Amino acid sequence: MRTFAALTVTGAAGIVLFKMLAAIMFPVIGMVFGLIAMTVKFALVAAVIFFVYSMIRKRRHEQTA
Repeated sequence: MRTFAALTVTGAAGIVLFKMLAAIMFPVIGMVFGLIAMTVKFALVAAVIFFVYSMIRKRRHEQTA
């Protein structure tokens, strides 16, 4: 009976620690994924702007030459 009580206390403590860790880590993981997504969006916008700029620059260069 004594080992059963120790096992129960260990299991309950594990569940409480997991809940506390999950409450801290899940929002942090979500924030990291959000920052990665925002970085990808900014990179995509910068690539589109660079592509449009390079197309305009080529046309201006062709007109002056």
